[in-house]
Amino acid sequence: MDVFVIARSPITGDETMGHLRAIAAMSENRVIGDSGRIPWHLPADFRWFRQVTSGGILLMGRKTFESIGKPLPGRQTIVLTRSSALIPGVRTASEVEPLLEELRNDPRPVWVCGGSEIYRLLLPRCSDLFLTRVPVTATGDAVFPPFESEFVWIAEVLRTSEFHVEHWVHRSTLIAAHSPAALTASGSSC
Repeated sequence: MDVFVIARSPITGDETMGHLRAIAAMSENRVIGDSGRIPWHLPADFRWFRQVTSGGILLMGRKTFESIGKPLPGRQTIVLTRSSALIPGVRTASEVEPLLEELRNDPRPVWVCGGSEIYRLLLPRCSDLFLTRVPVTATGDAVFPPFESEFVWIAEVLRTSEFHVEHWVHRSTLIAAHSPAALTASGSSC
């Protein structure tokens, strides 16, 4: 059995930033999906995703949920959707702000996990991004949004012959962690 370890950073941001994390896999040309399917099959990446997100909350769009087809075990699933239809086994939400306000009080990590529209909407509010890089040029209709100007690369946390996983941290999280107030609260001084 593979065991994956996330390199934990001592960096923490405000309550919203520290609570939301994004996890994604993209090709060299930023493709993350094609007609509701992932354009590659990487069992080790699925194991990584399961281990990292277990015990947390998965926050995804309706199309991503439909591509998975069911709630994933060991995690709560919340689907952002404009539809009022109930989805068995998952919680649905149509408004982001009230949902995020409610989730602030939940100690579990909230993992933003797709699709393109949800990443575009929530990535700016995520403290961390765990990005699987798949070294292929894929055909697809869903792409990962640009993030590089807002995030700082921290470390490679996993490498296999088929992919590697990078840990990125939002720039504002770094700024918050190194502000005078944060340093005083942590007992650090310059």
